[in-house]
Amino acid sequence: MGRLMPTRSEWRTLFDTLTRREKIAFLFFLFVAWAAINVLLVRVDRDFSKEIPARGGSLTEGIVGIPRFINPLLALSDVDRDLARIVYAGLVKPDGKGGFVPELAERYEISEDGLTYTFWLREGLRWHDGEILTAADIAFTVELAKNPAIRSHRLAHWEGVGIEIKNEREIVFHLKRPYAPFLGNATMGILPKHLWHDTQPEAFPLSSLNTEPVGAGPFHIDTVTKDDRGVITAFYLKRFKGYLPRPPYLDTITFYFYPTDAALRTAFEDNAIDAASIDHSWHTPSQSIVHEMSLPRVVGIFFNQDTYTPLRDPVLREALAKATDRERIVNEILGGRATATSLPIPPGTFAHASTLENTKRNIEGAKEILAKAKYEDTDGDGIIEKLEGKKDRVKISFTITTIQTPELVRAAEMVRDMWREIGVEVTVQAYEKGDLDQNFIRPRNYDALLYGLVMGYDVDPLGFWHARQIKHPGSNIALYANTKVDTLLENAQNTTSNDKRVELYTLFQEEIAKDRPAIFLYSPHYLYATYKDLGGIGARIIPFPQERFSTIDAWYTQTKSVWNILTKE
Repeated sequence: MGRLMPTRSEWRTLFDTLTRREKIAFLFFLFVAWAAINVLLVRVDRDFSKEIPARGGSLTEGIVGIPRFINPLLALSDVDRDLARIVYAGLVKPDGKGGFVPELAERYEISEDGLTYTFWLREGLRWHDGEILTAADIAFTVELAKNPAIRSHRLAHWEGVGIEIKNEREIVFHLKRPYAPFLGNATMGILPKHLWHDTQPEAFPLSSLNTEPVGAGPFHIDTVTKDDRGVITAFYLKRFKGYLPRPPYLDTITFYFYPTDAALRTAFEDNAIDAASIDHSWHTPSQSIVHEMSLPRVVGIFFNQDTYTPLRDPVLREALAKATDRERIVNEILGGRATATSLPIPPGTFAHASTLENTKRNIEGAKEILAKAKYEDTDGDGIIEKLEGKKDRVKISFTITTIQTPELVRAAEMVRDMWREIGVEVTVQAYEKGDLDQNFIRPRNYDALLYGLVMGYDVDPLGFWHARQIKHPGSNIALYANTKVDTLLENAQNTTSNDKRVELYTLFQEEIAKDRPAIFLYSPHYLYATYKDLGGIGARIIPFPQERFSTIDAWYTQTKSVWNILTKE
């Protein structure tokens, strides 16, 4: 076959035969053709390719505290829970949208009667040390959680649950009665049996594995740095290449530990770290990015009608609700980074009855219903009184007790001023959390308590509103007793139908809105500040702050361009 293109010497001979003007014209048109081809290629690349996450990159994060129990059965502090979420993996994990997706499990099934949960593990699961992960590890961890001698906060989650190992990749949990929120229990990180099986319960908190953990999560601990006193100052974690269904994009994550929130804030402002969890009082640098995520929790004022009997009057409670400006609290104290609410189930969750929501202030309406109920200021001191018996007039004056944090104290003070406008006198008292728990919440020693209810992985309000939960260690801090509500909450727990749960929880919220055992204020947003424009932070609803890391395998700082035909939709 003959040649289709001239040889180099033939091109040179041809070029030499051209006049000077023809040579200039030839080179000009050659340049135009080269430029046109490049423009065409750029447009083709733009129209038929896209940027996708690429491996590589790093992240440094600051946390207040020192790690002690990087162990899913013992972790109680924020720093321990954060690290345990990254190092360990559960059967499922939150999807960042209010639901769950498989993690160690490849899939799962729930029986129609809600009594059997079957999980099938992914093929090829391994621990950070290379050992194989099997259903025996799952059963071992659950049995530890059920052991009272371990003193795990997970005990109540697994108590009475039967365990059946079908084979190395299949495990079944048997419940004695249906329990709709059970799937959230399966987020618990799994411990390696081959490393923990010889540890006695009394030695469990003393094991070096609590600070040198081996898990199956997306990152494994590479090195640990300590100061001259032996105190841990930093953890260096590397991508776990064996994490399934695929390893994370980031190469490394480094956690630096700070003694106080002020020290953490300084480190972030000085750009010494890339990321930090922040509160609403922070004024972040302009170049930083704040990621907002909804938390399924509600902050409200819970009345103790046993301690301060005037609060037993539904008219007074209704007037207090009408006089409360929730939107102002959200905007002025929280900078708009919260959602005002008047209901006990957080906005944005599947069970929130948005049609019942009423957050508008009605100060004149509050004054009107108080006047009709004969609340009067007879001595002109600005405080209304209520006639008790035939002659005694009782001033409406009580105390709001709360935690010593800037956000909650300011909220209590703002509510105090709002209620003063309708003639109600309020004193605000704030205490450190440990003091508040021990001396006020446990003995139910308060008139009104400004506090937050954390709903967790599944919105289940039974623990906060069922009559059985009135006494400590129950969490019914409004001391609320309503047999209809008890039945609604029990039935919601025992049904496997999500539609039925929504119906029951709507009726529950109607009862609470009618009885007003508390005045709900807002649902706070979780705030995570970063300097790097991290991609892949897709979580919008997280049950707890540590679950911001539930999607960390998808976080990235680097991208690459790939033609569409080479990517999977």
